[in-house]
Amino acid sequence: MVYSVEQNTFIVMSYYRNGTFVDGAWLYSVAACKQEYLANYPDLEIQETSLEAHIRDVINRFVRTGNVNKGKSSGRPAVSEEVVDDLRERLEQNPQTSLTRLSQQSGVPVTTCHKVVKKRLHMHPYKITTVQQLLPIDPPRRVEYCNWFQNTFHDDGLLDLTFFSDEAWFHLSGYVNSQNFRIWSAENPHVFVETPLHLLKIGVWLAVSRRRIYGPIFFHDTMTGERYSQQILEPFIQQLDDEELQLGYFQQDGATAHTARATLEYLQQHYDDRVISLGVQHAFPPRSPDLTPLDFSIFGYLKDKVFQRQMNNLAELQHEIERWVQSIDGRMLQNIFESKKKRVNMCLELNGEHFQHLL
Repeated sequence: MVYSVEQNTFIVMSYYRNGTFVDGAWLYSVAACKQEYLANYPDLEIQETSLEAHIRDVINRFVRTGNVNKGKSSGRPAVSEEVVDDLRERLEQNPQTSLTRLSQQSGVPVTTCHKVVKKRLHMHPYKITTVQQLLPIDPPRRVEYCNWFQNTFHDDGLLDLTFFSDEAWFHLSGYVNSQNFRIWSAENPHVFVETPLHLLKIGVWLAVSRRRIYGPIFFHDTMTGERYSQQILEPFIQQLDDEELQLGYFQQDGATAHTARATLEYLQQHYDDRVISLGVQHAFPPRSPDLTPLDFSIFGYLKDKVFQRQMNNLAELQHEIERWVQSIDGRMLQNIFESKKKRVNMCLELNGEHFQHLL
């Protein structure tokens, strides 16, 4: 006979309702429960011995699981709150603990640790973002620059005329981070990347405004002040239109070649006091690639695109760089400078400290 939830519930209630307290302990009777059940369900044909066995099964199930009816097997027993609290405390003390190490320390299986951390503690693994180290003197400088930027570039028209510049090295072999690069396969494909003993590389200099990008200018040797002025600044300034040269600003970082006296004097001859750099009135804060459009956006974009395929020589690498620089259109530049303004705001909100976690 199949018993309904209502009938099984009645059995449990009757069993405990008919208990008696004798000599400091409760005594319960299956016989009393059976008689009350038969009186409540007189129309059901049932063998009394079968009913007694069923009553015992229902009570045992209720004591063991808290349920009156059979359900699907829960498999492994539920993890106790003590175990959950222990895992929480261990992770709070050392958030970088791996699940394998957590299992070893707590004695809880790795699969159980994973389920508890994800479903009970609602924790998720987050990657650590690598950022430029800031020295104690840096945040005030960053705040000063960001305040000046907001007061000066309050409309997009001036950003259309202002160039932000920087350089980066592109290695022919590309760059593979073996800690983050994975290939999923049923068998180990034994993929490897060859790296030459002496890395072949090419330097790339770019300057970008909100409306256009200039470059790339390529170089192969360490940049000196003289090379920077003759090979990069001179051709760059010669191609500027009158409005860019008369109203726009020019930004560069604090590299030695950029801040040499002869370099700054050359820039000031053309830009007057509209130079953004170390050693001048409008100082660009050191260790702040997160505020430079080329560093936080364009160079990363170019390296992702350029190294989609392997190149055999520097001429191919140079061609690919030129091709992908040309792919940067006006809409992309506008979005980059919107990001620049957003980053300036966040930098001010956090008093010059790192803000990447808010992006």
